Amino acid sequence: MATALDLAMEPPLLLKPDMRIGEVLSKMKSLRVINAPVVDDSNVLLGVLSYKTILLKGAGRDTKVRSVMDPPYSLNRGLSFDSIVAAFVNWRLREIPVTDENDVVVGFLSRLIILDYMSRNALLPRVAVDDVMSRPPVTIEESESIARARWLMLRNGITRLVVVDRYGRVSGVITLSDIIERLYMIRLTRRKGYRWVESEESFLAAPVSEYMTSPPIVIASGTPLEKAVEVLLDNRISGAPVVDSNERSLGVLSGFDVLKAYATQLKLVQPVQAKVSEVLRDEVSKLQIERLVNNYISKFSRYVNVIDFKMSVKEETKAGKEGRKRYLVMTKIVTDAGSINSQSVCWDLPTCVREALETIEKRLRKEIEKSTYIKRRGKKAEES
Repeated sequence: MATALDLAMEPPLLLKPDMRIGEVLSKMKSLRVINAPVVDDSNVLLGVLSYKTILLKGAGRDTKVRSVMDPPYSLNRGLSFDSIVAAFVNWRLREIPVTDENDVVVGFLSRLIILDYMSRNALLPRVAVDDVMSRPPVTIEESESIARARWLMLRNGITRLVVVDRYGRVSGVITLSDIIERLYMIRLTRRKGYRWVESEESFLAAPVSEYMTSPPIVIASGTPLEKAVEVLLDNRISGAPVVDSNERSLGVLSGFDVLKAYATQLKLVQPVQAKVSEVLRDEVSKLQIERLVNNYISKFSRYVNVIDFKMSVKEETKAGKEGRKRYLVMTKIVTDAGSINSQSVCWDLPTCVREALETIEKRLRKEIEKSTYIKRRGKKAEES
C-alpha cells in the first residue's frame, strides 16, 4: 500500500516565519489552503500556520507569521497508509505536511487526497452513509442570528451548522470560517481607517439566511458510503448534511467520519478519549461536552503523546440565585512532556470546560516552544 510520500502532492504554499499576515492571508484563501507549513531557508519545518487561527486570533496585517503559527507537526514520508489515516483521525486535521528524517518538508497531504485514494482502490467501508455520519445534527433556523450561529459552533466544538427553514427542512449550510472571515475583514477595515459598509454588530445581528450557502449539497439517507464520498470529492467539500425523504437533516457526513470508520474497522490506535457520563445526566449535553473535550485532546496529540486525561466537575447552587448552578471544572493532562493541571469556575458548563482546556493549551505550547528552542540550539552547537 502507498506511503505518505507516494500520495503527497507538492506543498501549494510554504511560508517563512518573518512574513506578515497581510501578505499570506490572501494566498491561503485563493489556494484554499487552511494549514500552511512554515519553514526556514533549508525548508526545515518550524511550525504550521492555520487559516482558522489567524481569523480567531484577529491577527493584524503586520503581525508576523511566527507569532501566530502552531508548533510543528507532520507525517514522516515513509509512513504506511493505515498510519496516515490514524494520524488524520487522531489529530482531526484536513491537511498535514510530509517531512523526511531531517524535518525537511517534502510534500503535503489533505483529507481529500486520502479519500480519493481510498475511493479509487476500493478501501472504503461497505456501509450506508447512515452508519458513519455524525448525529444528531446541530441545526439553526434561517431567521436566527449570525451571533447565535457562532455561539452554537463554539459551544459544540464544531465548524459547520445545518440551516433549516420553519418546517425543519434543510435550506443551507453555514461554517465558522464564513463567519470569522467576514468579522476579520470588518475589523481590518476599521483598523485601516476606511469607511465600512457594515459594522460588526449589524453583521452579528443579521439572520443566518443572508450569509448561508444555499442551496446546500446534501446526501440522501441510505446512500452507499462510496457514492457519498464521490459527492464530497466531486464538489471539493469537507462535509454535507444527510437528509431523509422530507429533506430533514438526520446527521452530517464529513471526510473525518469516513476516515474514522476505516480506522475503527481496522482497530487503529486512537488517542485518549474523554468520558463525562458521570458528570452529566442529559445525553445531548454529555455528547456536546465530550465532543468539545476530545477536539482539544486531538489537538494536543499533534504535538505530544497524550497518556492520560482527567476532568472533574463540581456543582454548587448559590443562595439568592434561584437555584442557578455554578460549575468548578478541574482538568489534568499527562503527556510524555509532563503533566499540566488547570481549573475554571463559571455559570455555563461548556464555557467553563473550554476555559480550562484553553489554559492547558497555553501552558502546553509554552513547554513545547521551550523544548523546541533548546533542541534547535543544541543542533546549531553540533553543526558549528
